[in-house]
Order: sequence, then C-alpha cells, then structure tokens
Amino acid sequence: DPSDASVTTLPYKPPSPPWDTCVYNSCYCEENIWKLCEYIKSHDQYPLKECYAAFIFNERKMIPIWKQQARPGDGPVIWEI
Repeated sequence: DPSDASVTTLPYKPPSPPWDTCVYNSCYCEENIWKLCEYIKSHDQYPLKECYAAFIFNERKMIPIWKQQARPGDGPVIWEI
C-alpha cells in the first residue's frame, strides 16, 4: 500500500551561492555565468553532467530580457550579444 511508504524529502538547495555572496560584474554577463559555473563545480553539490549554461541569441544577436536592474520601468532590456 503506497500510503504506508515512508518518504523522506530533503529540502531543495539551489546550486548557486546566496545572492549577497555572488561575484557580479554589471556589464559582463558571460563573466557572471563563468563565475557561477566555477562555484557549482568547486562545491560538488550536484554532478556537473546535470548542470548546463545556455546562451540564447538570434540572427540579429539581440535578445530582450525582463527583470533586469537596468530595465526601463517594467519593460525589457535589449542585450546585444
């Protein structure tokens, strides 16, 4: 009977460091991703084969990103890659 099964659920722990300890460069998103990957690799919390970094761009090499500190109002920031 599945209701009799004992299940232990571990709390989710994000692979990234706490926000206030992150290494951050305001104009170099690639550097930020590199540092995040470096952190994940050095802390052995998750197998690297389960972690991915994706760079998203299009033919114009421009992408809109919302929720950026540099955004105008509620609109997106257009980044040129």
